[in-house]
Amino acid sequence: MSNKKSNLFVNTLVLILVTFVAVTALAVVNQITAGPIAQAEINQKAEAYKVVYPDATEFAEIDGIDDMLADSSQLLADNGFEGCSINEALAVKSSSGDIEGYIVAATSPYGYGGDIQVAIGIKDGKLTGFTVISNSETAGLGSKCTEPEFTAQFKDKSASILTYTKAGASSDTEIDAISGATITTNAVTGAVNAAIIFYQSNFGGGVQEIAKPDLTEFYQKAYPSATEFADVENAEAVLSESQKVLESYGLTDCTVEEVKVVNGGEGYVISTTGIGFAKSAPIQIAVGIKDDKLTGFAVVSQMETEGYGAVCAEDSFASQFAGKKLGVLKAKVGATADDEIDAISGATFTTNGVTNAVNAAIVFYMDTFGDGAPDVHFETADVEAGATAPAGE
Repeated sequence: MSNKKSNLFVNTLVLILVTFVAVTALAVVNQITAGPIAQAEINQKAEAYKVVYPDATEFAEIDGIDDMLADSSQLLADNGFEGCSINEALAVKSSSGDIEGYIVAATSPYGYGGDIQVAIGIKDGKLTGFTVISNSETAGLGSKCTEPEFTAQFKDKSASILTYTKAGASSDTEIDAISGATITTNAVTGAVNAAIIFYQSNFGGGVQEIAKPDLTEFYQKAYPSATEFADVENAEAVLSESQKVLESYGLTDCTVEEVKVVNGGEGYVISTTGIGFAKSAPIQIAVGIKDDKLTGFAVVSQMETEGYGAVCAEDSFASQFAGKKLGVLKAKVGATADDEIDAISGATFTTNGVTNAVNAAIVFYMDTFGDGAPDVHFETADVEAGATAPAGE
């Protein structure tokens, strides 16, 4: 009986020792191979990224990258790119082993067909290249974001916030939009800017402050007799409270961007935004107000569909606002009443977005500077008489 117990003890001890040796050996092997495996994975990714950093000779993981990626959602939200995400980032090393640049991959969910994932290379504050990793955009339209004619223009652009234009890029921070695919262009630019913000925050010395654009030319159009535009008193507080004002009237998709006093107090110009067809690129407008009437209207920025929603920026549409009495405006095809505007044929979403933006400016003015806004709660209204949104981008 004692021999059996002794044998059992010995066998158990041997089994424990064998297990210990095996586990130790595996740990040692894992430690030895972990580095090469990780580097092999990096090299595999790098092959796909060499198109955005052609001169790269060695890629490496970035110390603390997991924490950077974990913090990136809040970083992007704080800088106006909520919804975008950073997928990964790699360091690019020089022949001497020093980090000389970075590759950052980012995704925007706002493409016409859904997610668009891109990657950029950055060295010495300039983009070394750009590529679209994945997309589901419309063939012959948004899918042009993968073509060299579009992708090549990012190389050597400043690693600063980029904008896009339909009039021909003329600066170091502009790219040409894809004709007929402004939603795709906006999503691609958003993803690139998200990657740039991530780079600036973690490797570029901090996020650069985005300068507020000068809207004087649009204000002049909205208030033709203006000779002076000045800040309103306590402008920061007024704008801070504006969102609460709009929300109380149901205008939750609108924002007040800026307010100016005209000619020493005879009137105001107010710039607001509304959501049109290009949902990820709000329509920004400006209206002038004097003696409880609109003095004019101007579109500051829009990325609506050419031939449809983009008509909102044309004089034929803008001219109808001048002289309208303050009150809730409605959109109608063939408008005749003073509280109606003529809808853009075939562009329901755009018309609603513009109408809401103008109503937001009117309500804000009446609530903040006037005798109080009308007792009304806005809902998303359809344009009367059958205007419809375009089928394509």
